[in-house]
Amino acid sequence: MDARGLGRKAAALAAALVTTVLVTTALGGPVAAATSSGAPAPQGQEPRMLAERLTFSPNGDGVRDRLAVRFRLPVATTVQIRVEAGDDEITPFTVALGRRPAGRHTWTWNGRTPQGRLVPHGSYRIGVVTPQGRDDAFASVDLEFDAYLGVRDRYGAKKDAVAKVYPRSVEVRDRLVLDAGGWSDGMKRAVLTFRDADGKVALRRTIRFRPKWFTELVWEGRDARGVPLRPGRYFATLSGTDGLGNRGATKPLKLWVSQDSLVWREESRTMPAQEAWSPACFGSSWPECGLFLPQGEVTPSVRFPGGLTHRADPDPDIVGAAESSYFVAVPEAVRGLDAVRVAFAGEPTNPGETDRGHLAVHYPRTDATVVSSSSTAQTQWDEDPVYDDGQEWDPRDRRLPPTAWWVFWTEGDDAFDVATFTLDLRYLAVEKKK
Repeated sequence: MDARGLGRKAAALAAALVTTVLVTTALGGPVAAATSSGAPAPQGQEPRMLAERLTFSPNGDGVRDRLAVRFRLPVATTVQIRVEAGDDEITPFTVALGRRPAGRHTWTWNGRTPQGRLVPHGSYRIGVVTPQGRDDAFASVDLEFDAYLGVRDRYGAKKDAVAKVYPRSVEVRDRLVLDAGGWSDGMKRAVLTFRDADGKVALRRTIRFRPKWFTELVWEGRDARGVPLRPGRYFATLSGTDGLGNRGATKPLKLWVSQDSLVWREESRTMPAQEAWSPACFGSSWPECGLFLPQGEVTPSVRFPGGLTHRADPDPDIVGAAESSYFVAVPEAVRGLDAVRVAFAGEPTNPGETDRGHLAVHYPRTDATVVSSSSTAQTQWDEDPVYDDGQEWDPRDRRLPPTAWWVFWTEGDDAFDVATFTLDLRYLAVEKKK
């Protein structure tokens, strides 16, 4: 090929190359990315934090005062650390670490701003920032003593009600169960102190915590020799050092030592069925309870004043069950209901039939806890009754006192009129003064 032919071929190749570059640039392809000054870094070169959540307490006691922020760099690059507060209590700040080689690195934070000011207790986002990207971890600056002390069972009383103990009881050795917690920050032990209204120490104990669980404590209203304390108000506190080195004490828990005594009480109440009848979802906070679909009907009885007619749905394609629920509050049961027993009396809705009614006082009910009859039947004593200790049952902190609960129903195509229920109760109550 002569020189003129080579020149024409070179010109054609040059024109084709220019056209390829222009088209690729217009489509945003690799040529455009490679020649753009704001191009993203290749994937896999971003920094990576080596922990997602971090906690420390920069209080100067030498226990976990500094936070080691560990990260990995896939390539050598310049690095900055960005610290931001979740609640805007501090102005975000950046610490330049300069150029670092690829590999694992650690930045240690003393919990202070570049100006030397200690940051407040709270949550922080810590980012490792490079030209190739950013990754974040979340840190907690914990400067507060973390422990809990409360009364486990309040038997339907409000949270701010002062819990009572009855150390002068003869029939039982009364006590309150307290829950103590300090394991969330790794606290291993603390001191539980009871003081009287004048601030005098009535009892002091060293508590050792179980990991990741509340520790059960017993308060009997007695001194170290087991002698009942004088009646009146007392305060309990839990003090010590948590696992992060923060020292402190819980808010004083108000308690009361009573001069009264508790005695066993057993009583029987007979009532018309309608007197204790309650909506099916009473006492339940489960949203699904509102979706309850009755498979029968419960209506006032025309045969027994105050009674109820239970007529199951006769449709053979469903398992019919006309069911009613019953609740009787027993606020005088100071330590909850010890046992409950219920009997019913009634007759088939249609005279001469053998339709049956069924009753249970236990949940979940089984064949062993159900009684059935065409006239009357009584359950056994249930020594672990539902709602026996009272319940907190909705977000507004409304509470049920200790409550007796039972259900009555018919099945299949049966129809039964229940006239009355007889409720037997056993519980501890305050002894009445003569």
